[in-house]
Amino acid sequence: MPRRVDPDVAAAVMRAAGLEPLEPYPGSGVAWNCRCLKGVHRVAPTFGSVRSGITSGCRLCGRAAAGERRLAAGRERAEADMRGAGFEPLEPYPGAGVRWRCRHLVCGRVVHPRLFRIRAGGGCLACAGRAPVEAAVAEAEVREIGLQPLEPFPGRVRDPWRCRCLRCGRVGAPTLNNIRRGQGGCLTCAWRAR
Repeated sequence: MPRRVDPDVAAAVMRAAGLEPLEPYPGSGVAWNCRCLKGVHRVAPTFGSVRSGITSGCRLCGRAAAGERRLAAGRERAEADMRGAGFEPLEPYPGAGVRWRCRHLVCGRVVHPRLFRIRAGGGCLACAGRAPVEAAVAEAEVREIGLQPLEPFPGRVRDPWRCRCLRCGRVGAPTLNNIRRGQGGCLTCAWRAR
């Protein structure tokens, strides 16, 4: 027959594992409500699983620590892969599927590629002409062809953008993509030019 565990000893084992018991010791194989000392998580491991090392205490903190270990283990290879593709990382490795702030060494722009896309053969979206457009750059482009923006840039080159033609005064909604293709911005002026 197993010997009985002193409740004070059991509480000390739980505290050593980073858990503060919230109720009296219920027994070795019974879930024991505790609060994680690292965070504010409430967990309920059994005393037996903590004592034997099956669990280290707080499941949530354990998962977060495991994720950090995985990131650290893959950091060197990730940085080497990015540098091999012509990107210089400007911040620590965030994970393969997360946007990573880097400088593209060919064009010199700061871009945010995802590592899994670079490993799949992707490249710099700015060089490919598919990078997000800054509002100031977009406004300068439409003003250059004789349009006055009536609203903020919508953020994507394919979205309609309400503008007023400075030649005829008509309001239209061209896309920046069409303007860049040389289609102009005003349908009325385009019909008159025919």
